[in-house]
Amino acid sequence: MAHPTAEDLKSYEEKGYWISPKIFSDELIAELRTEYERVFSGDHDFDCYPWLGPKEFDMQSPSVKQFNNGWWINESVRRAVAHPEIGRIAAALMQTEEVRIWHDQVLLKPGVKNYEGEDGVQNNVGWHQDYAHWQVSNTMNMCTAWVALQDTDTSNGAFRMVTGSNHWGLNKDAHTYGEKDLDVLKMKYAPDDQEWSEEPVELKAGQASFHHALTFHGSGPNLSAEPRLSLIVHMMPRGCGLQKHSNWHPCATLLGPDAKENQPFEGPFFPKIWPQ
Repeated sequence: MAHPTAEDLKSYEEKGYWISPKIFSDELIAELRTEYERVFSGDHDFDCYPWLGPKEFDMQSPSVKQFNNGWWINESVRRAVAHPEIGRIAAALMQTEEVRIWHDQVLLKPGVKNYEGEDGVQNNVGWHQDYAHWQVSNTMNMCTAWVALQDTDTSNGAFRMVTGSNHWGLNKDAHTYGEKDLDVLKMKYAPDDQEWSEEPVELKAGQASFHHALTFHGSGPNLSAEPRLSLIVHMMPRGCGLQKHSNWHPCATLLGPDAKENQPFEGPFFPKIWPQ
């Protein structure tokens, strides 16, 4: 059982992220790696449309492949996002008695070694703050678990955290996940009075990195020949509700046509994963 100590909580508050011990078993990792092939080929377990509609992926391209809310369409992903260790850790880090899913990401970063002439730029994930994408939420106290489905280091595109950037406040336009030029984004977001200190997040298969919604993070290319697979679980604390008149996010539409200011993100689209 993984539970952050007082020292771990202090480190998370100071640095903006914390690395857990291994929380996924080898059996679950192998199962998810097999199921990812099905997800990206369009084979679904449940008779419903995927979130935001059907998707087709060019598996011959080195660009990052992303499927949001994989728990809607795949049984293994559904069980994995509700893993009790993820909810337990997130509750401790967010200091809340209840944790709900905001949304997940099923992520595949191809190995650019298989693509002649590619410099890897298409493989980058731009420096961004998660909350810049999520300003429809009335709290910044949100948390993300990034679970590695293989050993992950700088050679296969480990993502990087800017330590302490969770204390810099919100850059409202830092919804730049899809932008590719990391150097340009660094020049844009690095404060004049703060040190931009990057740390690669190197994980063994089954380990997770938990980061705060204001922590700047991004990643360079996967320089290996094998795809880098990960499961990302975005989470919110008890009482997280709608903040209207902010930037649009599809999660807000799941509250329906008559959503009210501060209406909680609850119900079947935002399942509770802690306590279980």
